[in-house]
Amino acid sequence: MNYLLGQFQTYNYGKPESRVQFGVNETARQRLSPLINPLSSLTIDITGLASYPTGFEQVDAMFTITMDRIRFFPQHRLYSYLNDPIDPINTNPGYVLESGGFRFYPNATYNGTQLPGALISYVQTPAPIFWNSTPDTNGRPIYTSAGSTGLPWYDVDNFEVVVRALKMVGVNLSVSELLQYGDAIIKQGQ
Repeated sequence: MNYLLGQFQTYNYGKPESRVQFGVNETARQRLSPLINPLSSLTIDITGLASYPTGFEQVDAMFTITMDRIRFFPQHRLYSYLNDPIDPINTNPGYVLESGGFRFYPNATYNGTQLPGALISYVQTPAPIFWNSTPDTNGRPIYTSAGSTGLPWYDVDNFEVVVRALKMVGVNLSVSELLQYGDAIIKQGQ
């Protein structure tokens, strides 16, 4: 998930984008789709603040309750957006990210106008992976599907996760070699 959202260490100097990141292309978005929630409502208080939803990682899309787009405002450009006579925030709302949640503009504290609510689609934190087991007669753990939770991604992406994990411990296999190895184990009955 971190790789697809965009890792900071892969940014190039002078170019504020990771080589692979969410939003760069449709493939990265499709691979994250099992972790993207459908639209859910946000309640905005009088100051324009709405708390982050449970498990929030990154915004996919933000809309008003009438399905008009709400733009992201980078914090360092907020002044320009708030004072733009050509593109006023009353008709073109936006938000900034803060530690407590999303701060929406317009809001009643800033200019007396308030968004009634917002709809958000976002990448959520995946559920923890848990391998449940029961001991056999020798005390060795045997996998039990009841109570186990696996990776939320599609099979091809699950193989990528396994290949990356193996690389971390020094085993270099491609996805095709991993599949061949798995097929050999199944055929041999191990």
